[in-house]
Amino acid sequence: MPLAFQFPDAVDCERANRGAVFHAGIHGGLPYLEVDGVLVFAYLDPQVGAVRVSVHLDSAPDHLVRPDDTVPLRVKVEDTIVLDDSNAEGAPRPPLLDALLSAADAVRIQKEPILAAALAAGLLWRCPACQWDNPAAATCCEGPGPCRTPQPAAGVEAERK
Repeated sequence: MPLAFQFPDAVDCERANRGAVFHAGIHGGLPYLEVDGVLVFAYLDPQVGAVRVSVHLDSAPDHLVRPDDTVPLRVKVEDTIVLDDSNAEGAPRPPLLDALLSAADAVRIQKEPILAAALAAGLLWRCPACQWDNPAAATCCEGPGPCRTPQPAAGVEAERK
């Protein structure tokens, strides 16, 4: 495997895409699409009650594998990118708060000042019952355990301070 990774060019991608093969689910197996060694399963799952999509990268050829043994992957549902680790120009990046907290972990600094700033800016709200820090968009506590306390109305938390 080369140390300098270069994703296949447009000609090689076109060739691989033209060679894609659909494998019907026979004998109890699941249907899948195979593109250059990458297997994409899409099927109805009655146990989960949902359409499931599963991407298997362990059979990807070396020319798709980066030096860290990962395969660049972008997943879209309708028009929304739900996962992208391709490092492509314009690829979505983690929200700023996640990036700051991850950086704090990486350099082993205290997260408390970052969390305090996020609470003050309204990016997070603290559950009055269990003290879990929740994203602003959460309508109820998402902390571990059974606590599902509704998010306090705006101004209620300020009145308590």
